Amino acid sequence: MACSNPPASAGPVRTATFPDGPDSVLLNPDISDSRLRGERIRTALSREIVLTCLGSALGTALALVAGLNVVLVCVGVVIFGLSVVAGLDCAARLMTDHRHGAAHPCRLDRVRGEFFFRSRDFSELGEAYHAARILIAGVDELHRSPARAWIDPTVPHKVHQLVWQALCCLDRTRAARSLADELAADSAAGDLAVAARRSVGVVDGALREVVQHVNACLVLIREWEAKLQRSDLVSLTDRTLAALPVDADVRRLSEFAEMLPQNIFAYVTAARDVLGAGAFPWEQHSSRYGG
Repeated sequence: MACSNPPASAGPVRTATFPDGPDSVLLNPDISDSRLRGERIRTALSREIVLTCLGSALGTALALVAGLNVVLVCVGVVIFGLSVVAGLDCAARLMTDHRHGAAHPCRLDRVRGEFFFRSRDFSELGEAYHAARILIAGVDELHRSPARAWIDPTVPHKVHQLVWQALCCLDRTRAARSLADELAADSAAGDLAVAARRSVGVVDGALREVVQHVNACLVLIREWEAKLQRSDLVSLTDRTLAALPVDADVRRLSEFAEMLPQNIFAYVTAARDVLGAGAFPWEQHSSRYGG
């Protein structure tokens, strides 16, 4: 199964599912939309799906010509429809579902780094693996940030390209790293081992600098996000408090409410005196203790 050309708004980093579990995927910024559309069409028109569609269409046509049971015709139509839906579903998951058997790799992950890099592509490179994960996560955060609307619109794409080039350089160190490890185990190749390790170290040093600069971008973005959140909170507070009644209206309510028991008190005490109903409990209590 393969997947599809995601909309540009989806960003260059996806969470895809592989046989070893979910992983982050960074898309190749140099892959054109037309090429991805071609891969999506190729996936939707896979041999299995095309043969199923043709077989069901042919069977339905023969059933109609032969005047067979309507049920058989309906079955053929349903199979054809399900095949079409299956093809569209495979195309829609081109970039996010890579659970293919080893004998049936999809075109997108057949060659590492042709269409994308995944985080675990660098898992055997030691500390460089940690740097690769930071860079991929940084590209994702930058493209998802609400602060993106306030910066140069070309910057996120430039960061994407920078990180991709850094990962390409890192990927090309695999053979040199293996050689450095082999030379380190050979006591007679001490100077060669040092040279190999030094060359790999140059790439790792440049990678660390890229990580630092990308992190600096993210720090600035996060600070501006905090400012935006604060501004939104201030605006929300102002709007909410502005909807409250003014103090004068609240005081008038309190004054009006204060008059009500006084009014009722006047009426019920007058009625008590007219009817001779006797003192109220609070009057009896007061007289018992001397007023």
